[in-house]
Amino acid sequence: MNGIIKYWRQVTVALLLLALYTAGYQQGSNTSERRWKLRWSERDVAQAQRAAQYEAQSRAEEQRRRDEMEQVTQHAEQQLATLRADAATARGAAERLRRTVLQLQRNNSRTDTCADNTGTSGRSASCVLADVLAESVERNQQLAAEADRRRIAGLACEKAFDAMRR
Repeated sequence: MNGIIKYWRQVTVALLLLALYTAGYQQGSNTSERRWKLRWSERDVAQAQRAAQYEAQSRAEEQRRRDEMEQVTQHAEQQLATLRADAATARGAAERLRRTVLQLQRNNSRTDTCADNTGTSGRSASCVLADVLAESVERNQQLAAEADRRRIAGLACEKAFDAMRR
């Protein structure tokens, strides 16, 4: 019986040591697992913060570009409005000049007016000059308006491109 008790003691001690080893291993495993979970959660938080920061920067940059494009558009519209006002002023000046030429022609003409002459050989020099001047002024106004419109559009496009490139 003494041998059986001794045997049971050894078995009990071995089981006790095995239980302690298992508990220690489990504790170490749990500690290691918690460390890794903590590292992963810290990494996830840092990554989410970087993503939010990048998104905020991207939105701010997009808003800046949008604001700059709006300013370019407003500036171009202001220039076009100024161009239209200048064109209206030029049309008025051309009309006054045409009336002045016609008045001079009427004062200098004794017999026929420009409207009565149908042939070019019978027309007076002032009539021909009035017609050429009127056509020239009208065509020059058209060309100047188109050139100004294209210049404004080109400058606006260039500013928009520069804004996007920055």
